[in-house]
Amino acid sequence: MAETTRSDSDAARIIFYVVAVLMAIYGLALLLFPQAMFTLSEDPGVPANPGWVRWAGGLLLGTAIAAWLAASNPESQRPLVVGLATAFTLITLALLYSTLVGDYRGVRLLSWLQILGNAALAAAMWWLSSRPIVMTQLPRSRTQSSAKPKT
Repeated sequence: MAETTRSDSDAARIIFYVVAVLMAIYGLALLLFPQAMFTLSEDPGVPANPGWVRWAGGLLLGTAIAAWLAASNPESQRPLVVGLATAFTLITLALLYSTLVGDYRGVRLLSWLQILGNAALAAAMWWLSSRPIVMTQLPRSRTQSSAKPKT
């Protein structure tokens, strides 16, 4: 397997921090201000009581925390990377479908910014999943690897 380089580790950390910040912004907005988020979209189809989407804000905040913590140790985050890559891909496809078939009737710029932003995050996560940084195992400490097993 290819050697993990410092630039791979740095790229992984940056990607995790970007994901964490973006998910925290969206998560806080949905959790605390769902009505404002829907008002910004100017979509005539928004529900009369958008408070039911607060749960999504909690999920996004949890994702933000997981990504932030993963940045401190990107070498052991392959399951998280693949999960986020899948999620961002599915979100991109769902948003694209809703925009193209006319389900979303709000501000087009907002719609396309979300589509392109999630597509960029998906691409970054799929790229990261192909890098050796998330495929390597953590090295064992010297005391564990040099200790002889008891018989």
